[in-house]
Amino acid sequence: MKGCMGSKVSEIHVSMKRSGRQIKPNTKYIQDDDKNSGGPKKECGRSGCLATRPICFARVSERCAGSNWTSRWYHITPGEHYCNECFEFFYRSHKAGYAEYDKWKRLWAAKARTEASVTSMMIDQVLPYWVQCRASGCGKWRQLTKDSDLTEEFIATFQCGMTTTKLNPSKKMKFTDCSIPQDERVHYVHSPLWLIHNKCTAFFKKSPAAPFLSAYYPDGVGISPTEAVVELTKSEKEKLCPYIAPFPKGDQPLQAFVVTPDMMLESEIEEFPLMAQECPYVYLAIRNLVLVIWALNPKEWVTKERCMSQLICRGLIRVTCIELLPQILSFLTCNNFINQGLVKPSPTLVYNTNSQNSVVVIGAGASGLAAAYQLNSHGFEVIVLESKDRLGGRVNDIIQDGMVLPTGGQMLNGCYNNPMAIMAFQIGIELEEQTDICQLITDSGALVDDRLDRRIEFHYNAILDIVSEWRKSKKEVADVPLLYKFKELHEEFVHETQGYFSVEEERLIDFHHSSLEYACGTSLDKVSALHWDQNELLPQFGGPHMKLTQGFGSVLTKLGEGLDIRLNTKVTDIDYSGQKIVVKSNSGTFQADKVLVTLPLAVLKAGTVNFKPQLPPSKLKAICSLGAGLVEKVMLQFDHNFWSKKEELPVFGCIPKSESHRGLFNVFYSYHCKQSGKHVLSSYLVGNGLSQMQGKSDEEIVHVFLEILRSIFPDKEIPTPCWSTVTHWAADPDISMAYSYIPVGCDGEAYHALAETVEDKIYFAGEATNRQFPQTVSGAYLCGVHEARKIIQSFN
Repeated sequence: MKGCMGSKVSEIHVSMKRSGRQIKPNTKYIQDDDKNSGGPKKECGRSGCLATRPICFARVSERCAGSNWTSRWYHITPGEHYCNECFEFFYRSHKAGYAEYDKWKRLWAAKARTEASVTSMMIDQVLPYWVQCRASGCGKWRQLTKDSDLTEEFIATFQCGMTTTKLNPSKKMKFTDCSIPQDERVHYVHSPLWLIHNKCTAFFKKSPAAPFLSAYYPDGVGISPTEAVVELTKSEKEKLCPYIAPFPKGDQPLQAFVVTPDMMLESEIEEFPLMAQECPYVYLAIRNLVLVIWALNPKEWVTKERCMSQLICRGLIRVTCIELLPQILSFLTCNNFINQGLVKPSPTLVYNTNSQNSVVVIGAGASGLAAAYQLNSHGFEVIVLESKDRLGGRVNDIIQDGMVLPTGGQMLNGCYNNPMAIMAFQIGIELEEQTDICQLITDSGALVDDRLDRRIEFHYNAILDIVSEWRKSKKEVADVPLLYKFKELHEEFVHETQGYFSVEEERLIDFHHSSLEYACGTSLDKVSALHWDQNELLPQFGGPHMKLTQGFGSVLTKLGEGLDIRLNTKVTDIDYSGQKIVVKSNSGTFQADKVLVTLPLAVLKAGTVNFKPQLPPSKLKAICSLGAGLVEKVMLQFDHNFWSKKEELPVFGCIPKSESHRGLFNVFYSYHCKQSGKHVLSSYLVGNGLSQMQGKSDEEIVHVFLEILRSIFPDKEIPTPCWSTVTHWAADPDISMAYSYIPVGCDGEAYHALAETVEDKIYFAGEATNRQFPQTVSGAYLCGVHEARKIIQSFN
């Protein structure tokens, strides 16, 4: 790809015959000698052009045809043509305009992807600007004079009769009456044939998107190649949200909510098929500008008004761009590219608050709060029913001696364009990068050699890659447990290579099994070998893994502010057989037009909420098919850090001494509060390790935790913890799980089936309804937003 040069070129200004007035009567801008001429008129040669009498907008040649006969009309749009005389004025080397054209062509050729031509120069340099009157009740489009420049300030304040030379507020300006009819050529823009007969692409000038797109050909991404790129200042860069990355970085695969600046996504092509076919670069120019405006200030809703003052290009194509803005803004918002998180929508998007339409959201976790926030922001009457005495659901942070300790969700798996990271930025919460370095220690206290660690990790990932190749040709009936398939392929590798894996190396493999079981929420002998990582086929969040310094709960609490949330309200029945949905709970009965269910998958499996009529078979099948994973956490607080000499990193691992100990405190996370001087070690139980601890008391579980610490730090005196806690998600009837997984015989379609709406009345959200981002707080949030938008659309 070719980068933008930073040289500055002033726009070409040539002598012209045209009147300096920017407002013309219905006779357009035909000169008197043109109107009185009885000479023959030549139509535009482009088949289907809407203009019955083309008029030359350029007026650069002394012999310009105006609206009279010319040997050829050059078509740009149905409302914009230039005559052959003006073409030759620039094109012929003996003509006066050739030097200007040659200068422009050299600059264009140095920076642009497309070939330089007179038509390109006309679009980039000669076409007049059009601007819309901002006077109340007017909104007419007016053409500016050739020597006019267009600025944000002028666009924001323009009224009929203003010129760019009359911006001094100290001078009294006399405005032309807005009652003067709008130029007839503007009406061509509204024709269904406009895009088909439009040869004009949009070359944006003074675009804030330019410094973000310097790695691309400017004319391929909607930027004028003759514009100098104005880089962001240091202060502007410091204000940017580091977690918004609208465009690819380097050669990385396309990540979630990232677009290639010079290509339309499949979803965009489906939404805007005519633009994709006839003028894709116009769409790309608008879309890229909108994404950058969001990136520059994600604390403010991106509106049409915010964009139009920065959308500067020549010609009637600017009218097209402005009128397309609402559709493109709506698409980008609904697909989570812009306007995410804790920004309030434009007042024009707020639903009629006098409406009696009502929504009940069941559950105040990430999905429920996200949906309720969206609905409330758009003016809906919404009530959130939460069975527990707190918000957050599976997000539950403990504040202990100045430390925020997550007993549930704790990590952002990729921070770029992640809505949780963006919301943290919006409310001023810092994120801390999670190291991917984890020093491994054996159960006897020996450090695992880094080279051995890297070699086994490479082997482990290589076997998983072989699993991926194996399943490409397999059908669902061939599904087997992932652990079984891994061991089979591992043994084949050992046999075919005549290699040998020592006991230590096999235990290292068990450690990696444990890490994968933590990611899945269950033992690998329950996980589908065919579909366990089905979401990896879809774009995922890029960037490093991060954790919120104040926990996920700080963001969810902000989402819940101002909402009508009824705590300690346990729903027992949902009757959607009538016109109104009736929701029964231990705190009374509620009626609503729509109900959003965000209950955990395990609660749906338990059937503690009765639906009348019964949910459809496809929904029940999805509930039964998906797996409800379980992870428990244990945290111990100490007065001092006795492990720092062994390992200074915030994460270290313990190699399981046998397969049965896999998932039994294999990774430790360190927390520290400088103010209190306290330290906390946190670890988890999953799979075999969790099974071993079933039925044991908290004291016995803590004892096992300490025994493992004593084994890996044999030369240390392990003190008695001054505080400890053990989670009991499995015993909580309102949650009963960690996150979902795909068991043997199931596939990713179950996520879609669980997310399907029932009779346009009952909606479902939660991490187990998000096929692209399951098992994450971010995924739960996004599907809550998605369902809220579906509900809003259903009322509209």
